[in-house]
Amino acid sequence: MPAIIYTVLKEYFVEIHTHGLKARIMSPIYDQKTFTFQTNLHYRSKSHPEGNKPASTFNSFATAERHLLQYIEEFQNTLDLGGDVIPGTNI
Repeated sequence: MPAIIYTVLKEYFVEIHTHGLKARIMSPIYDQKTFTFQTNLHYRSKSHPEGNKPASTFNSFATAERHLLQYIEEFQNTLDLGGDVIPGTNI
């Protein structure tokens, strides 16, 4: 499997319930029309045993950013309702 090199376009840091959530939006250097994001933490709701791990690619930076901000909002809402934090990507 060949290595994929990404360009980091934007980084975020948010503190939610004393958990530091780092996130970044990236694009592969060979395909600047594809965007993805990753976070250092994921959330798990009380009713679902698996963590909610974002794994999507987008065709525009604006769409990737919108989905990332929505993920951060869902993260906070889940913790507000008693959810758990699980490790995410090591960034």
